[in-house]
Amino acid sequence: MIDLVLGGAVAAGLLVYLVWALVRPEDF
Repeated sequence: MIDLVLGGAVAAGLLVYLVWALVRPEDF
């Protein structure tokens, strides 16, 4: 169960990072 939670947290983090990169490209 902890693996599922950890995997979900990593996936959510990557998704937020990608969305942030698209919304704020000047920061990269």
